[in-house]
Amino acid sequence: MNVITMGAHILDVLVRPVTDIPPGQETAGAIGADPAGDLLVSLRDRACVDTCLVVRKPDVPTSISVLPIRPNGERPSLHLLGANLAYTLDDIDWAAVAAQDHLHLGGTEMLGSDFATRVLRHAKENGVTTSVDLIAPGGMGTFDLIAPALAPYGLSAAQRRTSPRLHWRRRPRRRMPQAP
Repeated sequence: MNVITMGAHILDVLVRPVTDIPPGQETAGAIGADPAGDLLVSLRDRACVDTCLVVRKPDVPTSISVLPIRPNGERPSLHLLGANLAYTLDDIDWAAVAAQDHLHLGGTEMLGSDFATRVLRHAKENGVTTSVDLIAPGGMGTFDLIAPALAPYGLSAAQRRTSPRLHWRRRPRRRMPQAP
């Protein structure tokens, strides 16, 4: 299966190991023309993720997040939104989206309702399955921001509020084990 991830490109540091990334994966989005962007491309290239659809935005920095995980498992976040906000519909290779088996649209609420609606509609019209994730699920009116993008999937406002797949669970994450 060929999957394209599109949307938020953020330099995050993750603590869970990934043992394998299947070949043939692509990523599309915007990063800055800066060392953080260079690092993101380098890491993805090393993992054999095709980055030819990533656009460099010379006037904005690459998005970066810091998650200072608290002892009780809470994960406040500090975000520099950067180049993610500069990714536009004109940056998208629509033929590449249509050629995929699956599209994952990340940071959907940051990209905007019109952006998400058009991308998801294009994927659906071309037989591409889709998934989305949210940077701030349940906060800042997230569901209202993406409601038009979810409408083609038949999700009503009530379903969006009660769906376990779309509803933010307000319980702390499990505590990470302490390093020896």
